[in-house]
Amino acid sequence: MISVEGICPLETKKLSQENDHLKRLLGEKDLEIAILRDLVKKKNPHMLTKLK
Repeated sequence: MISVEGICPLETKKLSQENDHLKRLLGEKDLEIAILRDLVKKKNPHMLTKLK
């Protein structure tokens, strides 16, 4: 495990920005999946139980 004391403030800021970016990407991907599942459910209601 890396201690926070061993990381300079610039690296900490850079890592924080990268972390925020990755969180946004993950959130967008989760949203895309939810939208696609809703579309499939509307077109194929019998698949409702298979997608959960």
